[in-house]
Amino acid sequence: MLSRLLAKARYLTVVPVLGLLAACSSLFVMGGRLILHQLWVALNIPKGQLSDNPILPTFEVESLQGINLLLVGTGCLTLALGMFSLFVQPLRLPTSFRVDNFHELKGQFANYVILAMAISFLENLTHLPEMIADKNSSGSEIFYSGAGMTLVTFALLAFKYWGGERNEAGESED
Repeated sequence: MLSRLLAKARYLTVVPVLGLLAACSSLFVMGGRLILHQLWVALNIPKGQLSDNPILPTFEVESLQGINLLLVGTGCLTLALGMFSLFVQPLRLPTSFRVDNFHELKGQFANYVILAMAISFLENLTHLPEMIADKNSSGSEIFYSGAGMTLVTFALLAFKYWGGERNEAGESED
């Protein structure tokens, strides 16, 4: 009886999968709206005012934010599909979404986290001229932000490449 109950308990994984799909949907809608808004802004800039337009820095930041939302949404979708495929029922998925074990799934998600951090850092760089103009800022905020992201990136890469599951011979199964 307990073994049947435990075998059926794997269907509890559907709850986080549905949560991830809801998050994914909202991130796709928000990112898509932001990108479409930026497209509208770009198409409505008068022809002669493109080079010295004050809207351009905002345009760049909001475009990066839209891309970041779409990227995080894709990461949530990958995680949802992988969890369902691993724990509930195998799915026929494209190669980019297919995972064979939980470590691969975590590694795929780590890739999305690294890309999202890189885009976030680029967003921070767009505020560099304002920081330089500010007398109270030494610019070290950007350095510390980049250094922190670099440490997290190295930790995720180390986990991904050296933290894999090992077989009895001590070799990585990745």
